[in-house]
Amino acid sequence: MWHCSSGGGGGDGDDTGGSGSISLLLSAGPPQVVATVESLVLALQRDKEKLIQSLMEDPSSRQLLPLLCRFLASGETRLCSNAAYILGSIAENEVGAQRLVTMAQCCPQESADLLANLTGMLKWTDEEAVMNVAGALGTMAETVEGRQWLLKDSHIQEIVSAVTELLSSGNKWAASNGALVLARVTICESGCRIILDHPRCWYILGKLIASLGIDEAGCGMSAAFALGRLCNLDTGLKQTLDMQEAPAMITALERMMSDGDTGCSKNACFALSCLAADKDGHAHVLLNPIFPDILNTLCVLLESQEPESAWFAAMTLRVLGSHPKGVVKLREHPKISTLLKSMACSPTAGKDLLEEVDFTLRKLRPVSKPSPPHVDILNVNSIQVSWSKLVLDSGLEVMYSLFDGDRLLYKGPDCSYLLTDVKVSREYAFKLHVGTEGDEGLYSDVSRATVEESVPSCPLDFRVIGCTPTQLKLSWSPPLGPNGAIRCYVVYKGHAAIESTSERSCIVSGLVPSSCYVFHVCACTSKGKGQRSSLSAHTADPGDHAPGRLTVNVLGRNEMFITWDMPQVPLGRLFNFELCMNGKVVYLGADRSFTARRLTANSEYACTVSAITSEGKCESKPVVKKTAKDEYVNTTRCLYSPARRSQPVASSSTRDVSDLSERLRKLRTQPGLQKEQTSSKTTRAHQVPSKGSLKGSPKFIS
Repeated sequence: MWHCSSGGGGGDGDDTGGSGSISLLLSAGPPQVVATVESLVLALQRDKEKLIQSLMEDPSSRQLLPLLCRFLASGETRLCSNAAYILGSIAENEVGAQRLVTMAQCCPQESADLLANLTGMLKWTDEEAVMNVAGALGTMAETVEGRQWLLKDSHIQEIVSAVTELLSSGNKWAASNGALVLARVTICESGCRIILDHPRCWYILGKLIASLGIDEAGCGMSAAFALGRLCNLDTGLKQTLDMQEAPAMITALERMMSDGDTGCSKNACFALSCLAADKDGHAHVLLNPIFPDILNTLCVLLESQEPESAWFAAMTLRVLGSHPKGVVKLREHPKISTLLKSMACSPTAGKDLLEEVDFTLRKLRPVSKPSPPHVDILNVNSIQVSWSKLVLDSGLEVMYSLFDGDRLLYKGPDCSYLLTDVKVSREYAFKLHVGTEGDEGLYSDVSRATVEESVPSCPLDFRVIGCTPTQLKLSWSPPLGPNGAIRCYVVYKGHAAIESTSERSCIVSGLVPSSCYVFHVCACTSKGKGQRSSLSAHTADPGDHAPGRLTVNVLGRNEMFITWDMPQVPLGRLFNFELCMNGKVVYLGADRSFTARRLTANSEYACTVSAITSEGKCESKPVVKKTAKDEYVNTTRCLYSPARRSQPVASSSTRDVSDLSERLRKLRTQPGLQKEQTSSKTTRAHQVPSKGSLKGSPKFIS
């Protein structure tokens, strides 16, 4: 219940000063208190500012706040409602608000009882009382100190729940005061977190969105501010965007901006800018079907004669243009860039407004003309073209297009390009085009370059790919740096040039077997001879191509048994072996042994065997053997006639040897054999020198 420090008469409602009102309240008995409080309320309604100033200057005013707090506990609806109204009016005054905070600090029990009583009254059914209580709480939360006092109280969650329910009240002023409390609570981050951590956060956000719109009491305006503040936090933005009502919120904000109410349009701009400041929120705004109308409305506000409305519109455009996709949308609008440029030149625009306008114009600024690309001729085959990277205020990715005349060489985000299919003596005209999404961009001036020939580098992989006793086949690969068109290659033996060829191989003939030679090769362009590549090479030992291990076994006075091995390194395809004794062919065939009969006793025979191949004939070194003596030559001379001793030695008759020689002659002159010998392309590799001699030099087949 309530208690007065002294008794006394009642008030008649005619008091005209603060001192008299306080004195009446302090001295009035219970029957007169209600009338006195009502009289004070009427006086506040006539001239609130003057009366509150008078009350705060009265020395006895410090007793008024505890007295009003006790009135709230009376349970008398009319008295409690008026007491709440007076407390709210006092809180509007700077001194009064400070005294409320001081009371909270010095008399925590009384301040706790005050907030507890006000919280309880929010649930009453009396609309006027609820409205006054909500108004008082909203006023108390206006100052930083009062807001902190309210937020630290244990009843804050209950207060938030109660004022949220007021948003759907049939009394527009009660609903407006409820929205005002939530708006004042969200001014500081701790107040936003109290709402976002509330068990019924989704419900609170939904009620705030439903309250958006134009109304006489300003409920929608306060709801827009509260939503804007909540969306300033990542948690609040995520929770808001996850709600089904999020698209409807954007639509409602656009309607608030366009309905002509200055206060509503400002708060709607504020809420929309808070929502679009984040990347996800920005995307939601741009994708909403109402977005074109939002831009049109902002253009109207930008031209407003009311400076603050123009500033809020410019601020919202700045936020919308803070992301690349927003820049594209603003550029596409037919009026925004023109209006901003006009405003930037206005002599009446304030500094804050110009800052917002200048920021947005920098974002919308089109790509400037790029500098000509830088050209580096690396060699006759490649040109490196590079350019400076552009970083735009819009944040849009820059696409670079490099042209040679009208031919597109490259398009992409990189800042260099390597041209490799360069034509010598041709002039290249490089120009760079830069552009972004929604901006066609500009071309740079032309950078010209012409590649001239120079001497090439040395040929690569210079090597021997074929070897005989008198020939070497050399091969090489093109130089790593041709530096122009290769016209020919020059081959040197020692210091003497021996061949000029457009091929990448050559055959060097007329060499000495088993000898070492030094060769060089260089490439030539129109500018001259390039660097040389060198190698040392050995010709083969001819013995390696002839049959090996020729062995002659004397079987007596008239016979010899001759054997031989295959050549260590056959030269081409092997056809036959040819055995000669004293220069005469006695055998032609594929076998590797032969028995020579009817030889002359006590006579020397020089034996050689040749390998007949597709590349020629390779003859072994001779082996000389002597037949056994005829021990009965003197005693049997009469048995043999001189004519008989002159007969051929290796066959049963002279006719046999003549027939063998004739067959060999025919074999050598057969067209088929010659064709086979000259058409073979068998590669000769890994030639190993050995003993012997080569009859008829083998030839490389190109």
